[in-house]
Amino acid sequence: MQEKPARLRPNGHKPTPADFAGFIRFENLTKGYLEAGRERLVLHDANLSMAQGELIAILGKSGSGKTTLLNLISGIDEAESGEVYVGGLRLTGMGDRERTMFRREKIGFIFQFFNLIPTLTVWENLTLPLELNGMLDGPGRQRAESLLAEVGLQGREKTYPDRLSGGEQQRVAIARALVHDPMLVLADEPTGNLDEDTGRVILNLLDRLTRQAGKNMLLVTHSAEAAAIADRVLTLHEGRLVEVEK
Repeated sequence: MQEKPARLRPNGHKPTPADFAGFIRFENLTKGYLEAGRERLVLHDANLSMAQGELIAILGKSGSGKTTLLNLISGIDEAESGEVYVGGLRLTGMGDRERTMFRREKIGFIFQFFNLIPTLTVWENLTLPLELNGMLDGPGRQRAESLLAEVGLQGREKTYPDRLSGGEQQRVAIARALVHDPMLVLADEPTGNLDEDTGRVILNLLDRLTRQAGKNMLLVTHSAEAAAIADRVLTLHEGRLVEVEK
């Protein structure tokens, strides 16, 4: 296999073997669900290691287990077997409350359908993670204002989601995912509900802001174009992750 050119990290250096020590990793993850009285294995001994600041895309068709994988790495679901580590924290064995607090503090989510709260304004949606984490102070507000400007929605603070286009709603969601300074951003089909041109703009924005903040991102998608922003691309095949040549 031909060696791929490495992308620069946010601090400007090319990754070395030491970078791949597993800032985020999961080992031998197995997860299944009961369907019509029979277990369907979605993940089978899946393994992945991410360097700090790395963006990884996982390609797979609908029902292949991509969302299940995100649920496991964020602590929403528990694996039947295997281990999950994020920034040195071991999720396996954490109680429900511990996993909830981990998710609230360490994870930023971006969803296909935006998941903005319709009764809250742009500003209220954006600052909700800060409020939940006790970070709605001067520095937190400044970070929120800066991100709102970065996504091009300065001056729309009092607008409600139903007055925004799909692309604008996803811009708010990107800012919300980053505002509380998470370790990891999880993006689940972030362009799946957008037209092609808007989706391309959103991908570029997501790529730039995530790298600018030096964050890890795990992007799951069925779109090869969306996956192209990543440092590495893997497919989910028969419950296992297989890296593909970009």
